[in-house]
Amino acid sequence: MIETRQRKEFLLDFTEELEEKAIKSGSYQIPFLEKMISFMDRPDEPEILLPPFKDSGKNIAVNAYSYDDENQVLDVYVVDYNFEQNEEDLLSINMTAVTEIANRAKRFITNSKNLLQTIDHSLEAYDLAKIIGEVMNSLNEINIFVITNMYYTSNKPVEITIPGIETVNVQVWDIDRVQQLITSEQAIETDYIDFEQDYGETFEMMFVPDPSSGMKDFECYIGYISAVLLAKAYDEWGQKLVERNVRSFLQARGGTNKGIRDTLKDPFQRKMFVAYNNGISTVARTGDFEPVKDGVNQFKIKGLSGWQIVNGGQTTASIHKAYKDGISLKDVYVQAKLTILQVNEFVEKDQHQIEDEMISRISQYANTQNKINKSDLLANTRFMSDLEKFSRNIWIPGKDGRRSESKWYFERARGQYMVDINRRNRGKEQTDFKKQYPKNKVLTKVDMAKYFMSWEGYPHVSSKGGEEAFKKFMELNKSFWSGNFLDKITLSVYQKLIARAIINLRVKEIVDEMKLRGYKANVLYYTTAMIHQIYNEQIDLVEVWKEQSLSQKWEDIIRIIAEKTLSYLRESAGERNVTQWAKQEACWIQYKETCSQELKNLI
Repeated sequence: MIETRQRKEFLLDFTEELEEKAIKSGSYQIPFLEKMISFMDRPDEPEILLPPFKDSGKNIAVNAYSYDDENQVLDVYVVDYNFEQNEEDLLSINMTAVTEIANRAKRFITNSKNLLQTIDHSLEAYDLAKIIGEVMNSLNEINIFVITNMYYTSNKPVEITIPGIETVNVQVWDIDRVQQLITSEQAIETDYIDFEQDYGETFEMMFVPDPSSGMKDFECYIGYISAVLLAKAYDEWGQKLVERNVRSFLQARGGTNKGIRDTLKDPFQRKMFVAYNNGISTVARTGDFEPVKDGVNQFKIKGLSGWQIVNGGQTTASIHKAYKDGISLKDVYVQAKLTILQVNEFVEKDQHQIEDEMISRISQYANTQNKINKSDLLANTRFMSDLEKFSRNIWIPGKDGRRSESKWYFERARGQYMVDINRRNRGKEQTDFKKQYPKNKVLTKVDMAKYFMSWEGYPHVSSKGGEEAFKKFMELNKSFWSGNFLDKITLSVYQKLIARAIINLRVKEIVDEMKLRGYKANVLYYTTAMIHQIYNEQIDLVEVWKEQSLSQKWEDIIRIIAEKTLSYLRESAGERNVTQWAKQEACWIQYKETCSQELKNLI
């Protein structure tokens, strides 16, 4: 009953926010997709097709895509938005329906050659078809993401094959998955896993003694776990077991995991797995430990509460894939480290934040094999924490002599805003909170980074997506968080960061109103960068903060620059993909050199 009530409340809040954006955009699919993508944390930010591609006769549909040239991986997104979904009925979707939705995207891929002859060249869907035609023979992997506002309760894996492609993954992102992700991002789940009773197997670990005395924040154990036990646990608990991993999306993909799978297939190499693989790092709140023998520093792990794999999720996913494929995992063992977090309940600091910080450091220092998302690892720096504190304390300037009523809400962790709402009772408490922190003034760390980078003259970096923008943003602001913290966050620094967001958001509104066809994100970043390039001295960021808006005198200028930006991106790209071209610094340098003078005398 509690879980059902939480689902209903979450869906209601999620849908309310969508409705506000849908009224402005005239579409539910697009704001829904944008919202869902914000939780997925992909290495390459998807290009959302405007309009989405749909061929009802051939049952083909695609809503977004991204292509990772370095790893030769194509991601394709297809949306299933059911308008009848509501918090009373909580409509679900079955595996057959999910498979058919995924096949719509597959048909776009397999029919891309023919589609090139029929799709309007000015549409972004044409770019996708062209990319597929160029790279199809060299692709290592294709990921099809089914994005739905229904509940995929069976959670069964969907298998799809595409001729010539070795690895095809289908991932379902439903409302339930987002809710679980938000919950787990905020605190470790408390579910208890009984290894002995549920799987008929335990594992043994050695306690690492601590020479210091007094209270400490953790206990550490090292040892190994059988691959079969790990695969069985993952098979049952799935994504819930790895949500605290620095990668929120895990699968058997890429060169590292292909190597793991190849090792497991070979009978001799299989037994060497523990020597070849770096193993997993895990955390838990409590556990059922049984001494193996008196006087021996070794324990049998019978069960764990809140067990999470914070590093080694890729290894876990690869082992699980081999297990599901029927590959024998007998005599395969995985190195394991277990940290039991002991957060003192009497410590004044927020317990969730302490756990987040500890897990972030464990993830960072344990991971040596694969790329880690900097936005996750750096979310707990003092810089981010200080920005969060400012946003909770600094009121937006009041108007007409009235007192201030609202603040900006800086979201340091994904889903933090929705969690804060749901911690309050429905009715007056939630209404008061939303009044103080309006939904249209919620600012995520990666959005803030993209807005900062575009204003500071790095639209090509913002075009690469939130992860790259955040990495560059943190590098440019290193004095606030690295080393000896040479600089301290001041009110002025905070106000100017928000002012950059206000400018970007206003440019976005105007671009949306113009209904330009294609590349809206790139147009936003390049337009904002050009405004700063030409008119920087005429725009005072502190004044923008005070007014909480950009002066109306800039609106016609924004429209002119936006139109020029779109035509420039298309013409200068030539035969290149426009989105990929916009990610290159050469694109921005050329735009400045060829168009600045022409646009300089608009005021």
